[in-house]
Amino acid sequence: MYKVAGLVLALFAVVYAVPSTYDNEHVWIAGNLSYAVPDKAVLGGFDPYGFNTYVGRVKYLNNILPARVVVETGVAYFNTETASSKLLVYDLLVAGNNRTFVWARSFDGFFEKGAVAVGTTVQNERVFCCRAKTDGAILIGTLIPSQKVCIIKHESLALRKFDKYEVLVAK
Repeated sequence: MYKVAGLVLALFAVVYAVPSTYDNEHVWIAGNLSYAVPDKAVLGGFDPYGFNTYVGRVKYLNNILPARVVVETGVAYFNTETASSKLLVYDLLVAGNNRTFVWARSFDGFFEKGAVAVGTTVQNERVFCCRAKTDGAILIGTLIPSQKVCIIKHESLALRKFDKYEVLVAK
């Protein structure tokens, strides 16, 4: 009985210890308030205060998640399925290797050809960068295909889930 319970516990620990992985297909540059903004940083929208936001990514609880980076303040805002937070250390997406990025309309978790995955969750599911217009801004959010929505939250505003949104696509 104890051997079976130990085996089940060990298997459970291995399944949840799967490391998340970063996107290696695109150019990501480390950033924080003390670093200069790269010339070709990808613009993602603007926040309710009028600041431009750039496409970024953060590592949070072994997940790699999209982030909207306000370079003037050095803060990267990101969302999970249930919460929103911010970090001061992030990576910025940079247009390079003869690549450009565009925002394409999408819906219901549909996979757009060339969609930019920032990395994976601890469950090894790819995470994509999405955005939607809300609260007088265009905000970057998190798209996990199994959720089929773009998850966005900004500071004290309510967590919102959009079934129609734009997804970042590499050309």
